[in-house]
Amino acid sequence: MKFELTVNGKVCSVDTPPMRRLLDILRQDLGLPGAKEGCGEGECGACAVLLDGRLVNSCLIPAFQLPGRSVETIEALSVDGTPDTLQQAFLDAGAVQCGFCTPGLVMASRALLSKNAHPTRKEIREGIAGNLCRCTGYEAVVHAVEQAAEKGYAPSLVPAKRLDASVLLEKEEEGKVFLPRTLEEAFEALSVHGDELAVVAGGTDLMVDMEKKGLPAPEKVLDITGIEGMRRIGVSGDWLEIGAGATFAEIAVHENVLSVAPALAHCASQVGAVAIQNRATIGGNIATASAAADSPPVLMALGAVLVLASGKGSREMPVEEFFSEYRRTARRADELLVTVRIPLSVRGTRQMFRKVGLRQALAISRVSVACVAALESGVVTSCRIAAGSMSPTPLLLKDVCSAVTGRALSRELAEEAGRAADSLVSPRTAPEYRKETTGNLVRRFFTDILKENATV
Repeated sequence: MKFELTVNGKVCSVDTPPMRRLLDILRQDLGLPGAKEGCGEGECGACAVLLDGRLVNSCLIPAFQLPGRSVETIEALSVDGTPDTLQQAFLDAGAVQCGFCTPGLVMASRALLSKNAHPTRKEIREGIAGNLCRCTGYEAVVHAVEQAAEKGYAPSLVPAKRLDASVLLEKEEEGKVFLPRTLEEAFEALSVHGDELAVVAGGTDLMVDMEKKGLPAPEKVLDITGIEGMRRIGVSGDWLEIGAGATFAEIAVHENVLSVAPALAHCASQVGAVAIQNRATIGGNIATASAAADSPPVLMALGAVLVLASGKGSREMPVEEFFSEYRRTARRADELLVTVRIPLSVRGTRQMFRKVGLRQALAISRVSVACVAALESGVVTSCRIAAGSMSPTPLLLKDVCSAVTGRALSRELAEEAGRAADSLVSPRTAPEYRKETTGNLVRRFFTDILKENATV
Protein backbone atom coordinates (compact mmCIF):
# COMPACT_ATOMS: atom_id res chain seq x y z
CA MET A 1 0.00 0.00 0.00
CA LYS A 2 1.13 3.53 -0.80
CA PHE A 3 0.30 6.60 1.26
CA GLU A 4 1.72 9.79 2.77
CA LEU A 5 2.32 10.76 6.38
CA THR A 6 4.21 13.52 8.15
CA VAL A 7 7.33 12.51 10.10
CA ASN A 8 9.14 15.17 12.13
CA GLY A 9 7.48 17.90 10.08
CA LYS A 10 8.40 16.40 6.71
CA VAL A 11 5.90 14.78 4.32
CA CYS A 12 7.02 11.23 3.56
CA SER A 13 5.76 8.82 0.91
CA VAL A 14 5.61 5.22 2.06
CA ASP A 15 5.18 2.00 0.09
CA THR A 16 4.82 -0.90 2.50
CA PRO A 17 2.68 -3.95 3.36
CA PRO A 18 -0.45 -3.03 5.36
CA MET A 19 0.51 -5.02 8.47
CA ARG A 20 4.04 -3.66 8.73
CA ARG A 21 4.77 -1.85 11.99
CA LEU A 22 5.42 1.87 12.30
CA LEU A 23 8.60 0.97 14.19
CA ASP A 24 10.00 -0.88 11.18
CA ILE A 25 9.00 1.89 8.78
CA LEU A 26 10.81 4.47 10.91
CA ARG A 27 13.98 2.48 11.36
CA GLN A 28 14.34 0.66 8.06
CA ASP A 29 12.63 2.89 5.52
CA LEU A 30 13.11 6.40 6.92
CA GLY A 31 16.49 5.95 8.61
CA LEU A 32 15.31 7.01 12.08
CA PRO A 33 16.87 4.58 14.59
CA GLY A 34 15.95 6.45 17.78
CA ALA A 35 12.90 4.29 18.49
CA LYS A 36 14.19 0.86 19.56
CA GLU A 37 12.85 -2.67 19.34
CA GLY A 38 12.59 -3.82 22.93
CA CYS A 39 9.76 -6.13 23.89
CA GLY A 40 7.70 -5.92 20.70
CA GLU A 41 4.46 -5.97 22.66
CA GLY A 42 4.05 -2.48 24.07
CA GLU A 43 5.46 -3.18 27.54
CA CYS A 44 8.92 -1.61 27.56
CA GLY A 45 8.40 1.80 25.92
CA ALA A 46 11.72 1.72 24.05
CA CYS A 47 9.88 2.34 20.78
CA ALA A 48 7.75 5.25 22.06
CA VAL A 49 6.95 8.06 19.62
CA LEU A 50 4.21 10.67 19.30
CA LEU A 51 1.36 9.98 16.89
CA ASP A 52 -0.78 13.04 16.26
CA GLY A 53 0.68 14.47 19.46
CA ARG A 54 -0.09 11.44 21.63
CA LEU A 55 2.41 9.02 23.13
CA VAL A 56 2.21 5.56 21.52
CA ASN A 57 4.29 2.44 21.15
CA SER A 58 5.37 2.29 17.52
CA CYS A 59 5.68 -1.51 17.68
CA LEU A 60 1.87 -1.71 17.95
CA ILE A 61 0.90 0.60 15.06
CA PRO A 62 0.14 -1.13 11.73
CA ALA A 63 0.85 0.72 8.51
CA PHE A 64 -2.80 0.78 7.41
CA GLN A 65 -3.56 3.18 10.29
CA LEU A 66 -0.90 5.70 9.28
CA PRO A 67 -2.16 7.47 6.11
CA GLY A 68 -2.38 11.21 6.67
CA ARG A 69 -1.10 10.98 10.25
CA SER A 70 1.68 12.92 11.97
CA VAL A 71 4.61 11.22 13.74
CA GLU A 72 7.28 12.76 15.94
CA THR A 73 10.40 10.84 16.98
CA ILE A 74 13.34 11.60 19.25
CA GLU A 75 15.25 12.86 16.20
CA ALA A 76 12.98 15.92 16.02
CA LEU A 77 14.10 17.32 19.39
CA SER A 78 17.74 18.29 18.85
CA VAL A 79 18.80 21.01 16.42
CA ASP A 80 22.11 20.55 14.58
CA GLY A 81 23.18 18.05 17.21
CA THR A 82 22.38 20.36 20.13
CA PRO A 83 20.08 18.67 22.69
CA ASP A 84 16.86 20.43 23.56
CA THR A 85 16.09 21.40 27.17
CA LEU A 86 14.62 18.03 28.10
CA GLN A 87 17.44 16.03 26.55
CA GLN A 88 20.00 18.22 28.30
CA ALA A 89 18.21 17.68 31.61
CA PHE A 90 18.55 13.92 31.12
CA LEU A 91 22.28 14.40 30.56
CA ASP A 92 22.74 16.73 33.53
CA ALA A 93 20.80 14.45 35.89
CA GLY A 94 22.73 11.34 34.88
CA ALA A 95 19.56 9.76 33.54
CA VAL A 96 21.41 8.40 30.51
CA GLN A 97 23.45 5.25 31.03
CA CYS A 98 23.30 2.44 28.48
CA GLY A 99 20.94 4.69 26.50
CA PHE A 100 18.78 1.97 24.95
CA CYS A 101 15.61 3.07 26.69
CA THR A 102 16.44 6.78 26.79
CA PRO A 103 14.64 7.89 23.60
CA GLY A 104 11.40 6.32 24.80
CA LEU A 105 11.77 7.87 28.26
CA VAL A 106 12.41 11.29 26.73
CA MET A 107 9.35 11.03 24.48
CA ALA A 108 7.16 9.89 27.41
CA SER A 109 8.46 12.82 29.48
CA ARG A 110 7.85 15.22 26.62
CA ALA A 111 4.25 14.00 26.30
CA LEU A 112 3.73 14.41 30.06
CA LEU A 113 5.13 17.96 30.20
CA SER A 114 3.02 19.02 27.24
CA LYS A 115 -0.10 18.34 29.32
CA ASN A 116 1.24 19.08 32.80
CA ALA A 117 3.94 21.72 33.03
CA HIS A 118 4.51 21.20 36.77
CA PRO A 119 3.97 17.51 37.55
CA THR A 120 4.47 16.04 40.98
CA ARG A 121 6.96 13.22 41.45
CA LYS A 122 4.02 10.80 41.58
CA GLU A 123 2.68 12.18 38.29
CA ILE A 124 6.12 11.89 36.69
CA ARG A 125 6.39 8.26 37.72
CA GLU A 126 2.93 7.61 36.31
CA GLY A 127 3.88 9.34 33.06
CA ILE A 128 6.95 7.14 32.55
CA ALA A 129 5.40 3.96 33.99
CA GLY A 130 5.25 2.38 30.54
CA ASN A 131 9.02 2.68 30.09
CA LEU A 132 11.37 0.06 31.50
CA CYS A 133 14.92 1.03 32.48
CA ARG A 134 17.33 -1.31 34.19
CA CYS A 135 20.20 1.19 34.61
CA THR A 136 18.94 4.34 36.30
CA GLY A 137 16.55 3.09 38.94
CA TYR A 138 14.22 5.83 37.62
CA GLU A 139 15.20 8.34 40.32
CA ALA A 140 17.56 10.15 37.96
CA VAL A 141 14.86 10.17 35.28
CA VAL A 142 12.36 11.74 37.67
CA HIS A 143 14.98 14.34 38.63
CA ALA A 144 15.60 15.11 34.95
CA VAL A 145 11.91 15.74 34.30
CA GLU A 146 11.77 17.98 37.38
CA GLN A 147 14.74 19.97 36.08
CA ALA A 148 13.16 20.43 32.67
CA ALA A 149 9.90 21.55 34.29
CA GLU A 150 11.76 24.07 36.45
CA LYS A 151 13.24 25.54 33.27
CA GLY A 152 9.78 26.01 31.80
CA TYR A 153 9.86 23.11 29.35
CA ALA A 154 6.23 22.71 28.29
CA PRO A 155 6.06 21.85 24.59
CA SER A 156 2.90 22.42 22.61
CA LEU A 157 2.37 19.18 20.73
CA VAL A 158 0.27 20.36 17.84
CA PRO A 159 0.12 17.64 15.18
CA ALA A 160 0.96 18.58 11.64
CA LYS A 161 -2.02 19.30 9.43
CA ARG A 162 -3.69 16.06 8.42
CA LEU A 163 -2.67 14.99 4.95
CA ASP A 164 -4.96 13.34 2.45
CA ALA A 165 -5.61 9.92 3.98
CA SER A 166 -6.17 8.22 0.63
CA VAL A 167 -4.41 4.91 0.10
CA LEU A 168 -3.29 3.22 -3.09
CA LEU A 169 -3.53 -0.54 -2.60
CA GLU A 170 -1.53 -3.06 -4.53
CA LYS A 171 -3.57 -5.50 -6.60
CA GLU A 172 -2.98 -8.34 -4.13
CA GLU A 173 -4.08 -6.07 -1.26
CA GLU A 174 -7.42 -5.11 -2.74
CA GLY A 175 -10.33 -6.74 -0.95
CA LYS A 176 -8.13 -7.36 2.09
CA VAL A 177 -7.81 -3.92 3.70
CA PHE A 178 -10.96 -1.96 4.50
CA LEU A 179 -10.75 1.60 5.82
CA PRO A 180 -14.38 2.71 6.22
CA ARG A 181 -15.32 6.29 7.05
CA THR A 182 -18.93 5.48 7.96
CA LEU A 183 -20.76 2.69 9.75
CA GLU A 184 -22.58 1.91 6.52
CA GLU A 185 -19.28 1.23 4.75
CA ALA A 186 -18.20 -1.01 7.63
CA PHE A 187 -21.49 -2.91 7.57
CA GLU A 188 -21.13 -3.47 3.84
CA ALA A 189 -17.67 -5.00 4.29
CA LEU A 190 -18.91 -7.17 7.16
CA SER A 191 -21.93 -8.37 5.19
CA VAL A 192 -19.64 -9.69 2.45
CA HIS A 193 -16.61 -10.93 4.38
CA GLY A 194 -17.99 -11.58 7.89
CA ASP A 195 -15.75 -13.79 10.01
CA GLU A 196 -12.89 -13.39 7.53
CA LEU A 197 -12.40 -9.82 8.75
CA ALA A 198 -10.28 -8.94 11.77
CA VAL A 199 -11.88 -5.81 13.24
CA VAL A 200 -9.11 -3.48 14.42
CA ALA A 201 -9.18 -0.32 16.53
CA GLY A 202 -6.27 0.16 18.94
CA GLY A 203 -4.55 -2.99 17.72
CA THR A 204 -2.91 -3.60 21.08
CA ASP A 205 -3.85 -7.30 21.04
CA LEU A 206 -3.51 -7.89 17.31
CA MET A 207 0.13 -6.90 17.01
CA VAL A 208 1.13 -8.79 20.15
CA ASP A 209 -0.57 -11.93 18.82
CA MET A 210 1.49 -11.65 15.65
CA GLU A 211 4.84 -10.66 17.09
CA LYS A 212 4.93 -12.63 20.33
CA LYS A 213 2.48 -15.49 20.01
CA GLY A 214 3.48 -16.34 16.46
CA LEU A 215 -0.06 -16.16 15.15
CA PRO A 216 -0.40 -15.40 11.44
CA ALA A 217 -1.42 -11.95 10.32
CA PRO A 218 -5.10 -11.75 9.42
CA GLU A 219 -5.84 -12.12 5.74
CA LYS A 220 -8.40 -9.31 5.86
CA VAL A 221 -8.69 -6.34 8.23
CA LEU A 222 -11.40 -3.79 8.95
CA ASP A 223 -10.01 -0.65 10.56
CA ILE A 224 -12.79 1.21 12.41
CA THR A 225 -10.70 4.10 13.72
CA GLY A 226 -11.79 6.40 10.91
CA ILE A 227 -15.54 5.97 11.48
CA GLU A 228 -17.22 9.20 12.46
CA GLY A 229 -18.79 9.17 15.92
CA MET A 230 -17.28 5.93 17.19
CA ARG A 231 -15.40 7.80 19.95
CA ARG A 232 -18.29 9.91 21.19
CA ILE A 233 -18.92 10.05 24.94
CA GLY A 234 -22.06 11.76 26.20
CA VAL A 235 -25.43 11.52 27.90
CA SER A 236 -28.53 10.49 25.98
CA GLY A 237 -31.81 10.14 27.84
CA ASP A 238 -31.29 7.92 30.86
CA TRP A 239 -27.94 6.62 29.66
CA LEU A 240 -24.28 7.50 29.59
CA GLU A 241 -23.19 6.40 26.11
CA ILE A 242 -19.60 5.58 25.25
CA GLY A 243 -18.64 4.86 21.66
CA ALA A 244 -16.82 1.56 21.21
CA GLY A 245 -13.89 3.43 19.65
CA ALA A 246 -13.32 5.66 22.68
CA THR A 247 -9.85 5.16 24.10
CA PHE A 248 -9.19 4.52 27.76
CA ALA A 249 -7.23 7.78 27.90
CA GLU A 250 -10.39 9.63 26.85
CA ILE A 251 -12.64 7.66 29.20
CA ALA A 252 -10.39 8.19 32.24
CA VAL A 253 -10.75 11.98 32.19
CA HIS A 254 -14.18 12.55 30.64
CA GLU A 255 -16.43 14.59 32.92
CA ASN A 256 -19.52 12.47 32.20
CA VAL A 257 -17.70 9.25 33.06
CA LEU A 258 -16.22 10.75 36.22
CA SER A 259 -19.68 11.91 37.29
CA VAL A 260 -21.70 8.80 36.47
CA ALA A 261 -19.23 5.93 36.57
CA PRO A 262 -16.06 6.84 38.53
CA ALA A 263 -15.20 3.14 38.85
CA LEU A 264 -14.93 2.94 35.06
CA ALA A 265 -12.78 6.08 34.96
CA HIS A 266 -10.47 4.50 37.53
CA CYS A 267 -10.43 1.24 35.58
CA ALA A 268 -9.50 3.14 32.41
CA SER A 269 -6.56 4.75 34.19
CA GLN A 270 -5.28 1.27 35.14
CA VAL A 271 -5.32 -0.25 31.64
CA GLY A 272 -1.66 -0.48 30.67
CA ALA A 273 0.26 2.78 30.85
CA VAL A 274 -0.16 6.08 29.00
CA ALA A 275 0.94 4.84 25.58
CA ILE A 276 -1.47 1.90 25.81
CA GLN A 277 -4.34 4.00 27.15
CA ASN A 278 -3.92 6.34 24.17
CA ARG A 279 -4.55 3.42 21.81
CA ALA A 280 -6.66 0.76 23.54
CA THR A 281 -10.41 1.14 23.10
CA ILE A 282 -13.24 0.05 25.34
CA GLY A 283 -14.85 -1.81 22.45
CA GLY A 284 -11.69 -3.76 21.75
CA ASN A 285 -11.23 -4.57 25.44
CA ILE A 286 -14.72 -6.06 25.49
CA ALA A 287 -14.83 -7.72 22.07
CA THR A 288 -11.54 -9.61 22.40
CA ALA A 289 -13.17 -11.45 25.32
CA SER A 290 -9.90 -11.91 27.17
CA ALA A 291 -10.37 -13.49 30.57
CA ALA A 292 -8.04 -10.85 32.02
CA ALA A 293 -9.65 -7.80 30.37
CA ASP A 294 -10.14 -5.00 32.88
CA SER A 295 -13.32 -3.29 31.72
CA PRO A 296 -15.88 -6.18 31.58
CA PRO A 297 -16.14 -6.70 35.37
CA VAL A 298 -16.68 -3.01 36.09
CA LEU A 299 -19.20 -2.70 33.24
CA MET A 300 -21.08 -5.71 34.62
CA ALA A 301 -21.16 -4.15 38.07
CA LEU A 302 -22.46 -0.89 36.56
CA GLY A 303 -25.28 -2.72 34.77
CA ALA A 304 -23.99 -1.73 31.33
CA VAL A 305 -25.72 -2.65 28.10
CA LEU A 306 -23.97 -3.21 24.77
CA VAL A 307 -25.33 -2.02 21.44
CA LEU A 308 -24.49 -4.25 18.47
CA ALA A 309 -25.34 -3.10 14.97
CA SER A 310 -25.27 -4.34 11.39
CA GLY A 311 -26.77 -3.36 8.07
CA LYS A 312 -29.93 -5.15 9.19
CA GLY A 313 -30.42 -3.10 12.35
CA SER A 314 -29.26 -3.04 15.96
CA ARG A 315 -29.82 -4.95 19.17
CA GLU A 316 -28.94 -4.54 22.83
CA MET A 317 -27.83 -6.96 25.51
CA PRO A 318 -26.51 -6.80 29.08
CA VAL A 319 -22.73 -7.01 29.02
CA GLU A 320 -22.74 -10.23 31.07
CA GLU A 321 -24.66 -11.98 28.25
CA PHE A 322 -22.08 -10.99 25.65
CA PHE A 323 -19.42 -13.50 26.75
CA SER A 324 -20.28 -17.07 25.77
CA GLU A 325 -16.97 -18.79 26.56
CA TYR A 326 -13.25 -18.07 26.52
CA ARG A 327 -12.52 -15.70 23.63
CA ARG A 328 -16.04 -16.25 22.31
CA THR A 329 -18.85 -13.70 22.25
CA ALA A 330 -22.42 -13.25 21.07
CA ARG A 331 -21.35 -10.88 18.27
CA ARG A 332 -22.55 -12.08 14.89
CA ALA A 333 -20.27 -12.10 11.89
CA ASP A 334 -21.98 -9.09 10.28
CA GLU A 335 -22.14 -7.00 13.47
CA LEU A 336 -20.04 -4.35 15.15
CA LEU A 337 -20.05 -3.43 18.81
CA VAL A 338 -20.84 0.28 18.46
CA THR A 339 -21.85 1.65 21.88
CA VAL A 340 -21.58 0.91 25.59
CA ARG A 341 -24.55 2.25 27.60
CA ILE A 342 -24.43 2.78 31.36
CA PRO A 343 -27.62 3.72 33.27
CA LEU A 344 -27.50 7.17 34.81
CA SER A 345 -29.16 5.66 37.87
CA VAL A 346 -25.73 4.48 39.04
CA ARG A 347 -24.71 8.09 39.61
CA GLY A 348 -24.23 8.59 43.34
CA THR A 349 -23.73 4.92 44.11
CA ARG A 350 -20.66 3.66 45.93
CA GLN A 351 -18.34 2.23 43.31
CA MET A 352 -15.05 0.38 43.40
CA PHE A 353 -12.68 -1.27 40.94
CA ARG A 354 -9.50 -2.98 42.02
CA LYS A 355 -7.04 -5.12 40.09
CA VAL A 356 -4.12 -7.11 41.40
CA GLY A 357 -1.13 -7.79 39.18
CA LEU A 358 2.62 -8.17 39.22
CA ARG A 359 3.34 -4.53 38.32
CA GLN A 360 1.81 -1.16 39.05
CA ALA A 361 1.52 -0.41 35.33
CA LEU A 362 1.02 -2.71 32.39
CA ALA A 363 0.00 -5.50 34.75
CA ILE A 364 -2.23 -8.26 33.48
CA SER A 365 -4.83 -8.76 36.18
CA ARG A 366 -4.38 -11.75 38.41
CA VAL A 367 -7.61 -10.77 40.13
CA SER A 368 -10.02 -7.94 39.37
CA VAL A 369 -13.15 -7.02 41.30
CA ALA A 370 -15.77 -4.34 40.72
CA CYS A 371 -18.50 -3.42 43.19
CA VAL A 372 -21.41 -0.99 42.89
CA ALA A 373 -23.87 -0.48 45.75
CA ALA A 374 -26.66 1.98 46.54
CA LEU A 375 -27.39 2.81 50.16
CA GLU A 376 -30.27 4.57 51.86
CA SER A 377 -30.20 5.32 55.58
CA GLY A 378 -27.43 2.80 56.04
CA VAL A 379 -29.27 0.00 54.21
CA VAL A 380 -27.95 -1.60 51.02
CA THR A 381 -30.81 -1.08 48.55
CA SER A 382 -29.06 -2.54 45.50
CA CYS A 383 -25.76 -4.17 44.76
CA ARG A 384 -23.83 -5.64 41.81
CA ILE A 385 -20.42 -7.31 42.17
CA ALA A 386 -18.32 -8.82 39.38
CA ALA A 387 -14.95 -10.55 39.24
CA GLY A 388 -12.47 -11.11 36.42
CA SER A 389 -9.24 -12.94 35.60
CA MET A 390 -10.28 -16.19 37.22
CA SER A 391 -12.50 -18.07 34.80
CA PRO A 392 -13.00 -18.21 31.02
CA THR A 393 -15.47 -15.31 31.27
CA PRO A 394 -16.03 -12.57 33.86
CA LEU A 395 -18.43 -13.49 36.66
CA LEU A 396 -21.39 -11.59 38.06
CA LEU A 397 -21.58 -12.63 41.72
CA LYS A 398 -25.35 -12.53 42.02
CA ASP A 399 -25.53 -14.59 45.21
CA VAL A 400 -23.30 -12.13 47.06
CA CYS A 401 -25.52 -9.28 45.98
CA SER A 402 -28.67 -11.12 47.04
CA ALA A 403 -27.14 -11.81 50.45
CA VAL A 404 -26.46 -8.13 51.22
CA THR A 405 -29.34 -6.34 49.51
CA GLY A 406 -31.97 -5.08 51.95
CA ARG A 407 -29.67 -5.35 54.96
CA ALA A 408 -28.09 -2.70 57.13
CA LEU A 409 -24.44 -2.10 56.43
CA SER A 410 -22.28 -3.51 59.21
CA ARG A 411 -18.91 -5.12 59.83
CA GLU A 412 -20.70 -8.47 60.03
CA LEU A 413 -22.25 -7.90 56.61
CA ALA A 414 -18.84 -7.00 55.18
CA GLU A 415 -17.34 -10.21 56.56
CA GLU A 416 -20.24 -12.26 55.23
CA ALA A 417 -19.99 -10.70 51.78
CA GLY A 418 -16.26 -11.43 51.68
CA ARG A 419 -16.76 -15.08 52.63
CA ALA A 420 -19.54 -15.44 50.06
CA ALA A 421 -17.38 -13.99 47.28
CA ASP A 422 -14.51 -16.30 48.24
CA SER A 423 -16.79 -19.35 48.02
CA LEU A 424 -18.40 -18.40 44.70
CA VAL A 425 -15.32 -18.00 42.50
CA SER A 426 -13.55 -21.03 41.08
CA PRO A 427 -10.22 -19.85 39.67
CA ARG A 428 -8.47 -21.92 37.02
CA THR A 429 -5.02 -21.46 38.57
CA ALA A 430 -3.72 -20.42 42.00
CA PRO A 431 -7.22 -21.01 43.38
CA GLU A 432 -6.56 -20.31 47.04
CA TYR A 433 -4.76 -17.03 46.36
CA ARG A 434 -7.37 -15.80 43.90
CA LYS A 435 -10.34 -16.85 46.08
CA GLU A 436 -8.91 -15.20 49.18
CA THR A 437 -7.99 -12.02 47.28
CA THR A 438 -11.48 -11.76 45.78
CA GLY A 439 -13.06 -12.14 49.20
CA ASN A 440 -10.71 -9.57 50.70
CA LEU A 441 -11.48 -7.00 48.00
CA VAL A 442 -15.24 -7.39 48.45
CA ARG A 443 -14.83 -7.17 52.23
CA ARG A 444 -12.71 -4.04 51.82
CA PHE A 445 -15.38 -2.40 49.67
CA PHE A 446 -18.00 -2.62 52.39
CA THR A 447 -15.63 -1.82 55.26
CA ASP A 448 -14.43 1.30 53.41
CA ILE A 449 -18.04 2.47 53.15
CA LEU A 450 -18.45 1.86 56.87
CA LYS A 451 -15.37 3.98 57.59
CA GLU A 452 -16.64 6.77 55.36
CA ASN A 453 -20.03 6.79 57.10
CA ALA A 454 -18.35 6.84 60.49
CA THR A 455 -16.49 10.04 59.65
CA VAL A 456 -19.48 11.87 58.20
